[in-house]
Amino acid sequence: MIRRFDSVVLTVADIDQSLAFYQTVLGLKLLPSEQGHGVLLGEEKLVFQSIGQEMRHHALEGAAHFSLLSDLTAEQLILHFEQLDIELLEGPIDRGSFVLFTFNDPDNNLIHIFSSEAASN
Repeated sequence: MIRRFDSVVLTVADIDQSLAFYQTVLGLKLLPSEQGHGVLLGEEKLVFQSIGQEMRHHALEGAAHFSLLSDLTAEQLILHFEQLDIELLEGPIDRGSFVLFTFNDPDNNLIHIFSSEAASN
């Protein structure tokens, strides 16, 4: 019946800041302009709506919490986050077959990223 998500809508304070964050930190590509303001996540979309539009959908800024799978190793993610000065809320946490990193986007949406493999000892 359901194949996949089409899109997830995030309420944000500044669409341009969110676009830059998701492109730079997560390496996501911009949506084609006719599809709105957002980024592509595989075949799915993260679409951004401005504060003021949220009551139309009853969503609030910073209300999202989602997890992403990375194709980077834990060491590569650590270096990437250090280079971009991303403040981790948790992590790296070694979970055996992967390493978990947790941080917020500029609007306090909670993001978990799972590395492609655990850190080497």
